[in-house]
Amino acid sequence: MSARAPPLDPYPRGEGRKGQVPMPGSDKRALLSRTAEAVAAVELIWPLPLVAAGVLGSDSPLIVGGAITLALTPWLARFLVPGRPTRPAFVGGALALLVAGALVGMWVTYDPALSRPALLTLLGSVGLFFALLNTPASPRRVGAGLVVVAGLVAFYFVGQYGHFAYAGETGGPARLGRVTGSLMPDLAFLTPHPNAVAGFLEGVLLLSLVLTWQARPPGRIAGGIATALLAYGLLISGSRGAWIGLAVAVGIWALLLVPKRRLCLALGGAGAGAVLLAVYILVRQTPAGQSILASVLETAGSRFVLYRNSLHLLGDYPFTGVGLGDAFAMVYSRYQLLIPHLFLAYPHNLFLAVGLGYGLLGLAALVWLLVGFYRFVVRVERVGLGGESQSLFRAAWLGATVTFVHGLTDSPQFSDSRWTMPMLFALLGWAVALGMPALERRDEGPHLRRWVAVAATVAILTAVGVPFAQPLVSAWHANLGAVHQTWADLSPNLDEAGREVAVTQAVACFEHALRLNPSQPVANRRLGMIALNRRDFAAAVAYLERAYPQEPENQATLKALGLAYLWNGRLGPSEELLGQLDLQSEMIEELGAWQWWWHAQGRDDLSAYAGEMSERLTGR
Repeated sequence: MSARAPPLDPYPRGEGRKGQVPMPGSDKRALLSRTAEAVAAVELIWPLPLVAAGVLGSDSPLIVGGAITLALTPWLARFLVPGRPTRPAFVGGALALLVAGALVGMWVTYDPALSRPALLTLLGSVGLFFALLNTPASPRRVGAGLVVVAGLVAFYFVGQYGHFAYAGETGGPARLGRVTGSLMPDLAFLTPHPNAVAGFLEGVLLLSLVLTWQARPPGRIAGGIATALLAYGLLISGSRGAWIGLAVAVGIWALLLVPKRRLCLALGGAGAGAVLLAVYILVRQTPAGQSILASVLETAGSRFVLYRNSLHLLGDYPFTGVGLGDAFAMVYSRYQLLIPHLFLAYPHNLFLAVGLGYGLLGLAALVWLLVGFYRFVVRVERVGLGGESQSLFRAAWLGATVTFVHGLTDSPQFSDSRWTMPMLFALLGWAVALGMPALERRDEGPHLRRWVAVAATVAILTAVGVPFAQPLVSAWHANLGAVHQTWADLSPNLDEAGREVAVTQAVACFEHALRLNPSQPVANRRLGMIALNRRDFAAAVAYLERAYPQEPENQATLKALGLAYLWNGRLGPSEELLGQLDLQSEMIEELGAWQWWWHAQGRDDLSAYAGEMSERLTGR
């Protein structure tokens, strides 16, 4: 199928055949076509102001409105020309669903100022995807542009590393970075997180290698410098997730070079087995004196706790998410850790970050995007592109693969380091643009199988969902209650009267959820938390005891019920629950604060309970 449908006028520029008088109105059509071509010539520029507005967090209506208008300009121009407004995107539906999820996340956020930059960055990144898909610029120039942008970021990171306040970065790569990063004068104006830098550079390294290999001698020197900068920046970033992603991508590329499929599968299986064996040996036989290995294990343990807690938090907001952008941090602290201050900024996992920020629509969009993109990749690899285009295509899709693999342990693209998001969407769009010619040469006929697959998916989801309709509706009302509770507790735009109204709405939603499903854990736990805040400790115990059997490993339930028992004077059951919390030292410190606070409130009985529990947990 061609990239654009045939124009309605066989001579769209109004030229006609030689010696033939142009048709009426052809001059106007020719002018429109030339205007559209001029707009397309600068296709890549139009989304950039919107990306910049999101990355910089602009809240000016004039700037944001102008950026959105510029981003829409190429679309308006394309509609002036007969044919499709865009070339086939193959993942366009997934991107549209992701934007829909972002709008839902924008609706539920407790503070729009925290979420608006993420929405603008996403819209600009999606616009960049389509700009790269439709640009008339040559693929090599586009790829070189991506390398230049990444190279500038790497140059700044490498050259200023010694001037960044990276107190928590230790180990050999960090020490090396401080040495080389102190050679240049202090020109730092922004301190990026090392993992975020790795997330930006990782997808371009293979592309830089390919372009350097394909370039002529003068270009190879510049390409070699850029490649060295990218590789060194990734090294001193200390990002193990990026290193693993690159190793996976290089391994896949090596397997693609093996001509025989059976040998390819055998090598792939052997490689996967070797990786699993290495991980097993690492876990079981870690020498006590090797700090790097100990650091890896410590990081893995803390990430597991974070993923488990984030998954429980996602269970509170499965349909809507907690809100876009920076909304996660305070919601995680308040409702999962039950502390009043920030603890972690984002969940460090691509799927959890999208699910918590964009809700069910966003999570479905991410899965759809991955399936659609790699289905496209497999089809192109089977047909083949030939020549230099094949290597560029592999560099593009494997570059995106590096980011997706890294996304299993980190997700800077969907965190406060949102400036890394455009590079991921640029690689996706460029990969689709590079691979499309391979599929255009094949007449696929009607997309009957696609519609059959869609219908089958809908039928399966319906068949699975109908028996669980009532629990699902109950979970929906519990989700709405959690949203209202979040607004009541955290919104900076509500006065006391507004907060009380929001709490009343939350309680109504939770009670509706319990009428449909009396054992609904989210509704019971959240009502127990509200009762704790109102110092109705007996009611809190009643609600939380109904939630506990449904989620006995949820840290929020353990802590809330443990505190409810404590304020009721039931120290034995309280110790059993509070002793299961992951952060024992923080719990002991918090009990000390409770001891002081209750004494200041004139509740010496509760102050004594807190003091005794602190001593019990300290002696465990």
